[in-house]
Formats: sequence, structure tokens, C-alpha cells
Amino acid sequence: MKADCNLNYVKLAPLYDAFMEGIDYEGWVSYVEEIIAKFGGHVHKVADLACGTGNSTFPWALRGYRTWGIDLSAEMLKIARMKAEEKQLKIEFLCQDLRRMHLEEPVNLAVCFQDGFNYLLNPGDLEKAFKAVYRNLTKEGFFIFDLNYLPRIVSQDNEISFIDDDRCSMAWRSRFLEEEQVWEIEVKGQIKKLPAGENTFYEKHKERIYETGEVWSLLTAQNFTILGTYQAFTFDPPHYQTSKIVFVAQKI
Repeated sequence: MKADCNLNYVKLAPLYDAFMEGIDYEGWVSYVEEIIAKFGGHVHKVADLACGTGNSTFPWALRGYRTWGIDLSAEMLKIARMKAEEKQLKIEFLCQDLRRMHLEEPVNLAVCFQDGFNYLLNPGDLEKAFKAVYRNLTKEGFFIFDLNYLPRIVSQDNEISFIDDDRCSMAWRSRFLEEEQVWEIEVKGQIKKLPAGENTFYEKHKERIYETGEVWSLLTAQNFTILGTYQAFTFDPPHYQTSKIVFVAQKI
């Protein structure tokens, strides 16, 4: 799913939707539409970055936007294409690295939900991704994305959590590495419907936590104009305990 981990979600991809059942994708899209309206924008072509199994992509197509979904995980995109076909939605899903993204035509809006850019673990890679987004936007196109800030307000201990249901048994441990500014999540378990020998998995996910000023600098270095930063689902400015920050930029 995420930008720098093509080996992750190989076995977890079929379970991903179940883990993300509580996410309000329609609400995210409505929120972005409010942002576009606030700044007097007009959008009809959308690229959904780090789209995973497509749940964040489908609302755009259902609302009449011409839509692309981009992700690095072939396993996640396979599921996204199957679901789009079932929904009879015309969406082009592309297996691409966000740092080298190339669309067949520029879009008016690039979005990235659920901390996709946190998976880029150094500022140089994040800068490359921002540069790729800029290249693929039309003039006056919008770039709206969120970044996870959660490890600032959660325990840094090696806490272990468990899930055991009819799909899988799974344990994961998370910790925040202060020196590296990295949130690390280790996941291991068994998928119960797969045969023995194929049902175990182990994955390690890492997210880099970026300071707001650092992100601003990288955006302006690519000639983006920064329109605002907000607490997710609001137009309130973020503060130290904001767990998810939304950035709004525009190609002028």
C-alpha cells in the first residue's frame, strides 16, 4: 500500500479492508471538496496516491471525477481493480512508486489519505515525491494530503496488541524511535483460511514523523504555494497534540 514498502501487505492485503472498516472515506472526500471550495478551485481529474485496495478512490469516481489510483503494492491494486469492476467504475489503477510517479495526463487534484507519505523515511525521498506530484498537476492544481503525528502523544514503550478472530490471529508491537523520528510497527500472525506453510506472515512497517516546518520547506522548494495546514476534518490550525495534520498546497 504505502510508498516505500513493496514487500509489505503481500499476505495482509486480503485482510486490509477488515482492519480499516472504521475509516470514513466518504467523509474524507467531502472534506477535501470543502477545502477546494474554500479556495475557489475547480476539479474534475483526481489522482489518489497510496490508494491501497481502492476504498479511498471509489468515492471520487462515484461523484463523477475522472480518477486514477496509484500504489506500490501489486497485491493491494489487484483487489482494488476487482472491486472497481464489481462496482462498474472506470478507474485506472497504476502500480508506481510515488517518487517516480508519471500519469498519462496531468490532474487538477492529487490526494493522499492515511499517512501514505509517512512511509517515506527520509526528507530526500519525500522531496522526490513532492516533485513528482508537482510534475503531474495542472496549473492551479491542488495537492492535499495528511501526515501522521500520532507517536508524539502515544506511549513509546514496546506495547503488544492482539487480534484473534475467524480470519486471523495477529500480534503487533509499536514503538517510537526518538532519534530517528520513526514509528515502527512489527506485525506477525496466521491467516486461518490459508493452508499450513502458507498462512504465517511477518511484516515490519516504519513511518517517519515530519515536523510541519520541514514539510513546508520541501513543498515551497518545489514551487508549491502553501494554502493552509489543519487538524484533520476541520479548518482549525494544528497544535502539538494534533494526531493527523492536513496540508493544502497549490501549483501556481
